[in-house]
Amino acid sequence: MKNLLKNSLTFILIFVVGCSTMPRADTAPTTSPTGTPPPARTSVPDAPNSPLDLISLDSLLGFVTDLTAIQPYSGWRNSASSGEAEALDYAAETLGGYTFLQELGLELERQEFNVFMSTELRETRLELTVDGREVEVPADGLRGERDDTDLAIRFDSDGVFNDNEPDPVVVQGAVLLVRSEEEIRNLTPADVNDRIVFLDYTLIDRALFGINDAVGIAWELAAKNPAGIVMVTEYSSQIGDSHGSFIGDGSAFTWVEAAANPPVLYTRLEDLSTAGIWDWEDLERIENARLTWDADLFSPGSSGNLIAHIPGEDSTRAMIISAHIDSPNSPGAMDDGSGSAILLEIARVLNEARLQPPTDLYLAWFGSEELGLYGSQHFANTHQELLDRTTAALQIDDLTRPLDGILAEHYLVTWSYGRFGADDMPWPRYLADAAAGHNLDVVTLNEYATYSDNNSFGGYDVPNADLIYMNPVEMDKVGGVWPGGQIHNPYDTIELASWMRLVFREMTEIALTAVVEPPEAGLDLRFPEPPARRALVVASHTESPHLTPSNLTELGMALAVNGYDVDLLPYDQPVTAADLEDTDLVIVLPVFDYPTEATGIDSYDTGWSTEEVDALEDYTRSGGLLVIANTGHRMKYSLSTIEPNEDALDMNALAERFGVSFMEGAVRQSSAETLPEHPLMAGLFSLDLSPENGIPFRMTEGEVLAATSSGDPVIGLVPAGAGEVVILADSALLNTRGSQHNTTLWENLAHYAAGR
Repeated sequence: MKNLLKNSLTFILIFVVGCSTMPRADTAPTTSPTGTPPPARTSVPDAPNSPLDLISLDSLLGFVTDLTAIQPYSGWRNSASSGEAEALDYAAETLGGYTFLQELGLELERQEFNVFMSTELRETRLELTVDGREVEVPADGLRGERDDTDLAIRFDSDGVFNDNEPDPVVVQGAVLLVRSEEEIRNLTPADVNDRIVFLDYTLIDRALFGINDAVGIAWELAAKNPAGIVMVTEYSSQIGDSHGSFIGDGSAFTWVEAAANPPVLYTRLEDLSTAGIWDWEDLERIENARLTWDADLFSPGSSGNLIAHIPGEDSTRAMIISAHIDSPNSPGAMDDGSGSAILLEIARVLNEARLQPPTDLYLAWFGSEELGLYGSQHFANTHQELLDRTTAALQIDDLTRPLDGILAEHYLVTWSYGRFGADDMPWPRYLADAAAGHNLDVVTLNEYATYSDNNSFGGYDVPNADLIYMNPVEMDKVGGVWPGGQIHNPYDTIELASWMRLVFREMTEIALTAVVEPPEAGLDLRFPEPPARRALVVASHTESPHLTPSNLTELGMALAVNGYDVDLLPYDQPVTAADLEDTDLVIVLPVFDYPTEATGIDSYDTGWSTEEVDALEDYTRSGGLLVIANTGHRMKYSLSTIEPNEDALDMNALAERFGVSFMEGAVRQSSAETLPEHPLMAGLFSLDLSPENGIPFRMTEGEVLAATSSGDPVIGLVPAGAGEVVILADSALLNTRGSQHNTTLWENLAHYAAGR
């Protein structure tokens, strides 16, 4: 281990000499990568004066160094935090220094939005007494559960949401080193009473043992009531070894509900060298440990985006290049400090080359991707006009350092229209071909799943892809791209980003190629023909973006392939009669806001105004087709449900205008059967629901089109003057869990609206 530190220091010196921006004094301690670095590309030089020639590794690594120096050890991958806000400030200040872009008319937009829950780690301190000497060593806290308030509140140091006051917990005691499951099993409460347990993270590494087993072991330890717990991890690039995957965000302690609630920190073994701790045996020399932990949870939390608009030669078309900037505090150099730096490098290159992009360029730094794509969904939901003229969107997420023996490649990943008869992925293939012209190898991949922020555009028929360096087959064997690529662990640092510098440069070249060589104006990469109809999704009172087309990808696709332009009214924008003009279909999403009983339900509340209800009723009775969807819970991905929706019955302000009343209770079944012969039910025998999520309703007139086996109606059709209203008891009917039953419903709805 002493040789490891010597190698680490040598690596740091080499890196600092080669990097344009020196790390700050408080930059996280480093470790030396091992294994074989990726080979240099045998390249054919680009044409003289090619913008790609201006890409600078010093600049890229300098950006990452600056980003990862923001509030180190103040929360791991900490979205919707003050660190995230500082990173957005840094990007804005950097862009402000590019004179040529200012001359072109560079515009910066700063968005603010709520997320369901966020964590602010004010202080996480670990002080050790070794050989009579007191030394502070780096340590970090846990972010905790991101959606379950009962679990999450255990990670607030005073157990109160939204108090925003310092409330540190300080514990100290003798150290007990635990390195085997048998040791945990044999411990008694008396053995751990008033002691600080230093736990080998290998024992509860979910990447190695799965969540259930890892949680069981962590729970058993926590239940014995130690004064505090310090998880210790160690760097490795070997397949089968633990290297801290998910230790700070998603570790086993996230789901532990033991009666005791000891403070839990984590540290890297390599970071203990200042205390004279070089290996696991040296941990026995620690005489005493003192933990300080101060964290506050907020629900809702506040997050943000930064969007830089660089006017292009052709303003009728646009290109969106994006990354997520919600992990500025180290670790997070590769995921997604790399993508955030690439955006800054694109701007720097354009400025240095005095090059105006061929089309309007939007560089977007998204917040809160790690919490569930909040930033990109908010952006997509609030930039509808831009999306209509967007040629394509490219997310850069992200650079990785594969484990030894895993040979990775650049991938462009998208969710294709394959389920609707077209799986050719024109945008990824176009960009891969353009990159090949610069001797860059790129693989295209179709995934019917949410991958990254690029997926927030799919429901609006925007060609999109995520650029990532990986080997999905080999990485899946070790638990996925995260444990297989040295991301989502404490070693995702500037050192590993520098180690992967050649790949880092290639990713930048691919992204810059998308900017300077966009598809020609006549080449439409969208699957359907230009839309002839318009569908308006009303989310005026739906705060959760996961209930909108930014998450309901195949709902948007089904409408697009049937000739609809899908538009959305975002949360907090009231619907008006003007919004409903020239609309063939209107889908009203559930009333839902974030405050709950646990977090302060009275902080704010949303609901329909009389003017909004009048406008929707007039639209319908004048011949429109209106869909009203409700939900008993917040949903995120697929059909999974989270906290209850206290606002569900607020939908009655609209529904009762058409003789429909939602009632207390829940539709309990997970499926529904179609009843009469009706065009909306053509080809359908069953539909997928989310158990306990549907809101029962009754109608004074109309017909039930689908119901559960116990007779609960889940789809109703109600006449309303010259128009009709479709009632959905469960907004899960707008999503799917893989059976594709619900997809047929959406296509039927598109056909039915078009034929009325």
